[in-house]
Amino acid sequence: MMMKKKLSGYSLAALTLAMCTQRISIAVGNIFYGLAIVLFLVDVIQRRRRGETFHLAPHVKHYFWAYAFFALTLLPSALLSPDVSFSFGKYLNSMVGRIVVLPILLFLDIDEKAIKKALLCFIAFIAFDGLCTFGERLITGADRAHGLGDGWLRHASIVATVFPASIILWLQKAEKISHRNGLMVAAILIVLGAIGSGTRSSWVGIFVSVILVTAESLRERNSRIVAVLLALSCSFAVIAASPALSQRLSSISNVTTDRSNGDRIEAWKKAAVMIQDKPVFGFGILQGGRAYLAHYRTKADTQGLHHFHNIYIQTAVDSGLVGLMGLAVWIFASFYLFRHVENPYAFAGFCAWIGFCTVGMFDYTLGMSAAVKTLLFMTGCALRLQDGKQS
Repeated sequence: MMMKKKLSGYSLAALTLAMCTQRISIAVGNIFYGLAIVLFLVDVIQRRRRGETFHLAPHVKHYFWAYAFFALTLLPSALLSPDVSFSFGKYLNSMVGRIVVLPILLFLDIDEKAIKKALLCFIAFIAFDGLCTFGERLITGADRAHGLGDGWLRHASIVATVFPASIILWLQKAEKISHRNGLMVAAILIVLGAIGSGTRSSWVGIFVSVILVTAESLRERNSRIVAVLLALSCSFAVIAASPALSQRLSSISNVTTDRSNGDRIEAWKKAAVMIQDKPVFGFGILQGGRAYLAHYRTKADTQGLHHFHNIYIQTAVDSGLVGLMGLAVWIFASFYLFRHVENPYAFAGFCAWIGFCTVGMFDYTLGMSAAVKTLLFMTGCALRLQDGKQS
């Protein structure tokens, strides 16, 4: 029994380390991820031999069916792709390799306390990354800092996905959480990291989450939300104090002189034509960008974007309206899974998806392994803690 508990604990620790290191080094992150999977499989096999059975609650089963439906809707675009080996490999990596995060979190023989520790450790690490990112910007004077990783867009999605949990759990007085005030500090550092990276999509994702959290806090008459709003106001003051950051904030709605925005719009216009040309199964997984550059791009797109910086448009171009339908079903199922927002963990899961989907309107977050695994990690933790609290 003790060895069984240890294996589950080691697997959870390896998974948490994988989440923390995946943006620093893909190789290191994958090593920890692989270790977590191996330990999980050994643990499950040993428990099965002891006669233990595994069950999922009906609502969780329905969620996996929704994901299976999504996977099936993408399969034709992998098999009918002009580059089948490439597209099918990407399909297996994205649809099979990443989802393993959820079974690990759902089936490990660990208690609620261990899941909370893993979640809090991950939030603390993202906060430390935020501190490093903001510190790098102050020290180097660079307009955009990288922090502990090398991808601004990955950082944006991860930040928008993790940030809501920090303030939601801090706001819950009734929930027993160690180092509660540290969560508010973490939230501030995460926001500073988003400011330091200068990634506007993360700013939008954070802002949308704060609106939802504020609305729920007002409904519950939780006065602690005032502190969150004051902290957010201070972050706007930090942006206003920097001409470069102020320019980036004002450029969010600029689709003319700001070519980062304008080129996206031009690509989206042509994406509509591409969807009309191949409406059912699309151009093939990750083939839409190639077809766009070869046959659809106009001079108005000054950068020559390799993808459409939008998970919905990219899915529709790559996998057709069938794939877009599958994505919509999975997203809807995810929100439905966490519909009981009066539960703080359900609300954290709900807002994690809000943040991811919001950033996904401006960046192709589904193509970023670290971003999707982070989303699934937050989903799994929220689901375990939500169901544990309800039971």
